[in-house]
Formats: sequence, structure tokens, C-alpha cells
Amino acid sequence: MKLVIAEKPMLARDIARAMCGVDVPQDARLPISGNGYTVCACAGHLLELAEPGDLDPAWGKPWSLDVLPIEPHDWLKVPAVDRETGRSKKPLIDSIAALLGRCDGVIAAGDPDDEGQLIVDELLDYLGYTGSVERVYVNDNIEKNIRRAFSQLVPNDRCRPAGLAADARGRADMCFGVNESRLATLRLHAHLDVGRVMTPTLGLVVARDLAIEGHVESFFYELLATGECEGKTPCFKLRPSKETLAGERHVTDKALLERREAELDGADVCFETTVSRDVRNPPLPYNLTVLIADMSRRFGMAADRTQQVTQDLRDKYKAITYNRSDSQYLKSEHFDQAPAVLGQAMENLGVDWEMDFAIRSKAFNDKAVTAHHGIIPQEVSVPVGEMTEDERNVYRAVCERYAMQFMRPATYEVSASAFDVPEGQMTAKSRRVLDEGFEATFGKRSDDESDGGSDDAEGKAPWLDAGTHTLHSVICRVERRKTASPKPYTEGTLITDMASIAKYVTDPEVREVLKRKDEGKRGEHGGIGTTATRASIIRKLRERGYVSETKGKLHATQMGRDLYNVLPPEIRGADMTARWWLMQQEVAEGRADVECVQRSVAETFRAHMAMAYLDAPAGFGKKSVGRCPVCGSDVIALTARSGKAFYRCSASRPERQEDGTYREAGTCSFRLVSYCKKAFTERQAEALLAGRVVRLDGCVSPRTGKKFDCKLSLKPDGGLSVSFDDRPRGGKAGGAKARTTRTRR
Repeated sequence: MKLVIAEKPMLARDIARAMCGVDVPQDARLPISGNGYTVCACAGHLLELAEPGDLDPAWGKPWSLDVLPIEPHDWLKVPAVDRETGRSKKPLIDSIAALLGRCDGVIAAGDPDDEGQLIVDELLDYLGYTGSVERVYVNDNIEKNIRRAFSQLVPNDRCRPAGLAADARGRADMCFGVNESRLATLRLHAHLDVGRVMTPTLGLVVARDLAIEGHVESFFYELLATGECEGKTPCFKLRPSKETLAGERHVTDKALLERREAELDGADVCFETTVSRDVRNPPLPYNLTVLIADMSRRFGMAADRTQQVTQDLRDKYKAITYNRSDSQYLKSEHFDQAPAVLGQAMENLGVDWEMDFAIRSKAFNDKAVTAHHGIIPQEVSVPVGEMTEDERNVYRAVCERYAMQFMRPATYEVSASAFDVPEGQMTAKSRRVLDEGFEATFGKRSDDESDGGSDDAEGKAPWLDAGTHTLHSVICRVERRKTASPKPYTEGTLITDMASIAKYVTDPEVREVLKRKDEGKRGEHGGIGTTATRASIIRKLRERGYVSETKGKLHATQMGRDLYNVLPPEIRGADMTARWWLMQQEVAEGRADVECVQRSVAETFRAHMAMAYLDAPAGFGKKSVGRCPVCGSDVIALTARSGKAFYRCSASRPERQEDGTYREAGTCSFRLVSYCKKAFTERQAEALLAGRVVRLDGCVSPRTGKKFDCKLSLKPDGGLSVSFDDRPRGGKAGGAKARTTRTRR
């Protein structure tokens, strides 16, 4: 009997239907046997790295700087705990162990990636299994394709290095997070999570926010020229030379263009027109990164929602192929299967797209496909009417992308006219459709994966045939334009930048390493994280309070900004990810042991441990509501144990004493708490600190207990100045005092 160990129960049932020759309901209990196979399943990782405190009590709580860095050698793995249910996965491990004792060999059926390889390998190692192991790669979970995959088994030993590389990454990430999070938490007096991929991702958001806030509205100028030509009025625009721009993006010297305007105005100008052909090929099939970005742009879907929908489409409906793919290319066998696959997809969707299955797009490239291929539909009947709206949108998008591969490119004829001026070249362009191709069915796509492109304005410009023409009675004008501020990130655009972070790296060596990592992967251009983890990274940033989302726009919180600003430089960028990736490759190629990346992490940590986070601002992670009237430091908003807001100078550092009381250890003791039992709102605190008068209604006299209204302002020494519009409600306000403290004298 061969024991097949799948990564997930759903895939195990699909394999059992294909290989065991028995009827397998959707909720069938595992294991399932038949035809010489017994099929069981993991539930993701059944093992996890032990918590440091379980390895050594000194590494547990309370955390201490004295034991850092924590660097376990041969880090022990223990049965994992299900994050949703809180239950241990040990019973499942024990059941698989019992099956191993009765089998003649194992077929590892983890997902076709390095983590899928590791999930089965680490289980077999943990259980001490020494028998024969073969590997199967299942991308398509319909029966005939599963059977085809089982006819192409390979020795698992050839595949194990990929799992070892994943193991090296996991150990390094654990070592990084354990040490950096503890150090930041202890030094900054706030519970903080610091992660290898989280930090450069947070850096992208912080940098974008700063670019938006630092954007200074400025103006530039364009030179336009129109005239009469053969009964038409083409409009020419200056394309400035590099010398004219002098390193700038636009022309800011209005006088320069005005001089050219004066010379051209009223003149007749000869120009040349050339006509060429522009071909816009269909975009390639999706990988997960591109799919997430497209769903965010088109439907506003959150990244983790799109990822979950793809998992449901694969598991619940078997509607699509492997969903966590990082590839956009397909094999020749997909080309052969396409008529049947897309025929079924159109029947599912109730559409009739006109396709030519003789067309072989550049997506079909066996050399570009490794463990994964692009996400495409499967040849299976799907109840689209029973799907949620999100499921329908994602499924239809996947089908459309695949259908485009069998449609003609969109072809345009482009008329380009130009004449030279000292400042550059005056150009005009027009285009007209020769063949709409795939755009006739699916419209124009703005995806950056599509080749070519068109401008609607060009389509409306007058057409000029090739040759020499004259622009008569030129009318020139100089127009002022305003520079645009950068746009905030959405989840889709952030994931796109995570997949191409190399473009933000200044070190050319690191940039090339990142690009090399993704060589041959369309949509991946020197990225961090993986297609499967990027959505969860963004979710963690939100959950930790480092990033907030408003109307689909992502911004770094004050906590996120403060944390990123105090992170040691060597760990907050993508540089370390690139270098550690090189080490992972050495593991994958058998030239390094699995702990090499962890050792590098520990060395990096030791180099900055002594000084890291010591220069953090006093009000770390807290919102500033204004400047202290006494010392000029930021006044930060805080919340008391009672839930009431109060405001304290960031130069104030209360220290807890052994008896439970607090002693002022800072240089300033200014606080703004309340006045006569009336707490200040954040808006009122901001107004007071800005020097404005604040009206406070419903104060309570400590002497009479009666309510009154008053006006307050801050004195230069931090005290409150009180004035009254009328008499107190029910009595005088005599004896009422503001609860503020001022600088020690």
C-alpha cells in the first residue's frame, strides 16, 4: 500500500476520487483507501518551531535584554496548534504515524511550492520515517489531471532541497521576530512586532505618506501649437530635450517657452509624418499577485478577501487551478486542453466568446513554467448562480484572462508627426483601429502586463497620412499645469510594489539580487514576501496598528511611523531580504546548511543590539496634540485606566516605584487632565495648546457641587486662566481649580 500525504483534506479527497476507484463525498472522512493507495492529509503545517520559553525558561516571560540574542541551534519542532480552534494537531500526527507503520512507501502530495515540500518532509522527519518517498505535483485538482500527475512521480530526495530552503527561511524569520520584537518592546515600553517582510512593507507606506504630505504644489509649462493642415487642425505639443529639462521632469521656465511661442506664432511650419503599426497583445493569465491587484482596482476587494475567494474557488468548486501561483505562463498541454476547458467555462458563465484555438499566445512557454503555472479555469461544471458576488467576479476574471490568449491582439495604426525646435521636438500623434482583437470582447485593459497601449486623446486627434506636410498660420500658446501629488496606497497597489520593491532599492548589487530572485516570473520584479504571504503581511500591519485603512486607502499610523523611524537601518529595508535570499538559494542547492540564514540574522542583531531604539522620541507611537507651553516638546494624547483621555508632555517620564506609586523622572511635568470634573476632548486640548480660548460647559464646583460654564486658556507657565460669561449654574464657582501640573521650579 502506498500512503499519499496531501497538504489539505480537500486535495486528499480529490486525489482519492482519481486514484482509489471509490465514491468520495465532499465531506468523506480520511483516510480513504483503494487500488493500492491510502490517502490522508495534513492540515497545513502540522509542526511549528517551539516557543523560546519552551526551550529554555530564561527565554520566556518576563522578557529580558540579558538573554538576547535568542539563537537556538537545531531549533526543536513541536506539534502545531490550530490558530482558529486552539486545538493541538498532535492527534492528526499520531494517526498519520500509524498509517506509516503499515505502508510500503509514501507519495508526498504537498502543494507545488517550497512550503508544500516542507510540510510533508518535516512530518516524515519528525516521525522518523526512513522508507521510500516519491513526490507528486498536483496543479489541477480534476481527476484526469491528477491521474496524469501520478504518472509523473519523481524521487522525493530530488525535491527535498526546496523544503530545506523553506525551513531555513522559517527558522530565520522566527529568530528575527523573536529578537527584534523583544528588543523593540523592552526599549520602547510598548508591545511591538517586528518582522523581516513587515518592516520594508511598512517602509513603503511611510515613504508614500511622506511624499504626499511633502508634496509642494508647483507649476510647469507646456508649449502647444495648432494650425491648419489640409483642412484639419492638428495640435502639436513640445517634447522637451534633456538639455531643456536640465534634470527636471517638466519645463518650469515659462519665459523660455514664451520666446519660442513668439517665434512660431503666425508662421508656416513644415513637418514630417510617419505611419506605423502598434500591436497590443492580451495580458497574460493571472498569478496571485496580479489577480489581487486587479481585483482591488476593479472591485475594491481586499487582498486577503481575494486570496480566500481563490482558495474557495479551488477547494469548494474545483473551478480554478492552483491559486497561489507566482507564474503567469502555461504548458503546452494547457494549449491542447484549452478548447474543452474554455468551452466548459463559457457554459458555466452563460457566455459565448469568439476564440481561435489556433492562436498560440506567448503565455504558452514550457521553459518559463517550473513548479507553478498561471491561474486558469478547470474543465468542470461550476454552479456560478450559487456563488457569491466576489466568487463570480474572480472566477469570471480568471476565465476572461484565459480566453484572451486565443484572441487576436488589438492592432492600431499610428500617425506620428513632428518638427524640430531648439527646445526639443513638437509632436502630434493620432491612432486609428485596424483590428479591435480581444478588446472588441473585453474592452481596453489598463493592466501593466498588457503590451502597448493607447491614449483616448490620440484616438480623437485628426489623422494625417505619411509624408511632408505644412502647418499654416500657427497659433501657439503656453499653458500652465499643476504637478500631481502621489496617490495613497491601496492594498492592490501596495502588493504590486511589494512584488517589485527592487525599484526602490538604491544599492545596485542588492537591486540586481532581488531581480535575479524573480527572473522569468512575469509580475514579479524583485519582490519581498511571496504571492501567498503578502496579503497576510498587510493584514498584520493593520492588526498591529502600524497601518490604517480609510475608504480603501492605506496610511501609516503614528505608531507605524515612529517604529519605522527608529528601526535600525540594516533591518528596515529590502537589502537584508535580498542577501538572505541568496543564502536560501545556497541551501536549496545543497551548498549551505539549514541554519546559515539564522546565523546571519543573529549576527546582524548583535551588530545593532547595543544602540537600537535608544533614540526613540519620548512620545513614541502616540499622537501629538500640540506643543508644550512650558518646554516646547510634543504634548501626547493618552488614555487613563478609567478610559478617560488626558494629555502629557512627552518630556515627562513617570517611573513606577516599588510601592506601586509613580515618580516624575522627566524634565517637564506638564499635564492637561480636567477642570472641575470636566475632561478635555482632543479638539479642546489642541485648541488650548494652540493658544485659543476654549468654552467648557457643565463644570462642577468642588465646593457647592453645582454646575457652571466657563472659558479657559493656557498661561505661559502651563496653568489655566479662567473667565466666566455669566454666573455659575446654581451658585458661584469659587474654589474650583484646574487639574494641571507645571514645570518644577
